[in-house]
Amino acid sequence: MQRDFPCVLIVYASYGDGHLQAARSLQSSLYEQGIQRVVLLDLMAESHPWINEMTRWIYMQSFKTIPRLYGWVYYKTRKMKTGTVLSNWLHSFGTRRMREVMEYEQPHLVIHTFPQLALPHLKARRELTTPLVTILTDYDLHGRWLHPHIDHYYVPSGEMKIEAVRRGIAAERISVAGIPLHHSFEQQEPAPVYRRQLLLQAGLDPKRKTVLLLAGAYGVLQHVQEICEMIQQRDDTQLIVICGKNKTLCEELGQRYQHHAHIRIEGFTDRMKEWMTMSDCVITKPGGLTMAECISCRLPALLLHPVPGQELENARYLEAKQAARICYSPQELHGVLHSVLDQPELLEQMQQHIDALRTPPASLQIAEDLVSRYLTHLNDETAAIRPRLAFRNSRYV
Repeated sequence: MQRDFPCVLIVYASYGDGHLQAARSLQSSLYEQGIQRVVLLDLMAESHPWINEMTRWIYMQSFKTIPRLYGWVYYKTRKMKTGTVLSNWLHSFGTRRMREVMEYEQPHLVIHTFPQLALPHLKARRELTTPLVTILTDYDLHGRWLHPHIDHYYVPSGEMKIEAVRRGIAAERISVAGIPLHHSFEQQEPAPVYRRQLLLQAGLDPKRKTVLLLAGAYGVLQHVQEICEMIQQRDDTQLIVICGKNKTLCEELGQRYQHHAHIRIEGFTDRMKEWMTMSDCVITKPGGLTMAECISCRLPALLLHPVPGQELENARYLEAKQAARICYSPQELHGVLHSVLDQPELLEQMQQHIDALRTPPASLQIAEDLVSRYLTHLNDETAAIRPRLAFRNSRYV
């Protein structure tokens, strides 16, 4: 009976794709470690679907229309602490659904890839023996991620571990592991001949410099057409534009550049590792997973006008490490882009700095550590004994 096997519950959110991608990557790695029951839960979507859709819309629109307001809220709450009115209110969403899922699935371990900490909030009020783990998916530590009832944290950088310790989290409860990525990013680094093959298969010229433009997904990068025209003026460079789920943008660019041999327009793709492997640099928004993918591929990033909040902090972190450059206007991007394309040594220097940030494959590393910490002691008999849930009127107490 499958319910007699160890169970892991991964709680994520659909505010952008990063948290779900991290959850799916970890799910796959846990399967490889022999954990047969790994359940994914979009807590807000299941507990408050109307509120979830409304807040997702506000979240996405804030990046496009009112980024300064979003940034103001982010920085005002950046140092928030557990137990405050705001913290208790934020973490109270989804508690009823969380209790239902916990009672039905009876997991031996719960993992968070988004700071919707309803379960630690419940654990503070009722006895609960299930270990709780959090995996951070940005390079900036917001106070919403921190809770005294989280048993272990996996963070993307040593600097974040230092900051978490400064904020009161015991060092032994923090592991530096990077950010979980799609398994294609965790494979061995491809040889130059493989890069040439990919370019030829994509109809691109291996002799030209290749710029990757990540223009789509939910938050559309501004000035896309202007960037395309900028690249088109160079006779030694070609451009790959990934439009993501923005079908309108993909159709518009596809029609406009259908006869341009050195501009390749793509919609949604599951081949991001390949497109990055083909490229010499990338122009993008600095989401946490995107930055981790760039680090994995040793791909220097030019970050155009990052939105205040976690985007800007991700960008500042990578720029401070000399692995990326922030450009606050198309004019600044124009100058920086031409500099790095005309001076290959600048890109090589950025790649050397990226090497210092690389970690072993995060998803596999975290999965192995989780199994070792919390699940190896379980055999067929003990797996059937569920962790104690002391919720009032629980069917399993």
